[in-house]
Amino acid sequence: MRNYIFKIPKLVTNLDAQKSFEKVLKLITFFSYRYLGNRSKTKIKKNLKNNEKNQFACGSFILLNSQKQILIAPQNYAREQNYMTLKTNVGHPGWVIKNKKKLILPNTDKHKSFVRILKTFRAGSAIYAPIISDKKIIGQIICASQARNVMEEVDLTYLCMLSNLASLYWVKLNGKSEIKKLYLKHHK
Repeated sequence: MRNYIFKIPKLVTNLDAQKSFEKVLKLITFFSYRYLGNRSKTKIKKNLKNNEKNQFACGSFILLNSQKQILIAPQNYAREQNYMTLKTNVGHPGWVIKNKKKLILPNTDKHKSFVRILKTFRAGSAIYAPIISDKKIIGQIICASQARNVMEEVDLTYLCMLSNLASLYWVKLNGKSEIKKLYLKHHK
């Protein structure tokens, strides 16, 4: 049985020690990257296609404005994708922004509208948790596995808990100002 709840207090202690919203997101996405997903399902042959690997990725997209979001704190994305921008109406991340709701795609092959964003691999299973502050969506955390049927409802529940923590630190650490500075630094 997968149970990450006992690891959350240590994560929160580490989050409380941070002075940067980006560092908070890095800790949250690393935790998600490391623990979320039913890892035993990656061993089921039909969940991976030929030449695919047992690999995971996680990152957060934070809205810059109503048209654009920026990738912050990626785990297992291609290096050049860090701080990349993405339109807010692209694929399933766009659906999460528009609807302000969580989303699970246990098998992305069953979703013709699925858009590949990762350069490292095509996700076979993905979960999306909106980050909401003051009833406004400020971004989302996305976790994915190359194997299909790996991300489950329990993982989405934990990711939503972690996105709520991100929201708390967004306010506490003035994340809006920091993200704006990061964007200006990396997109001159």
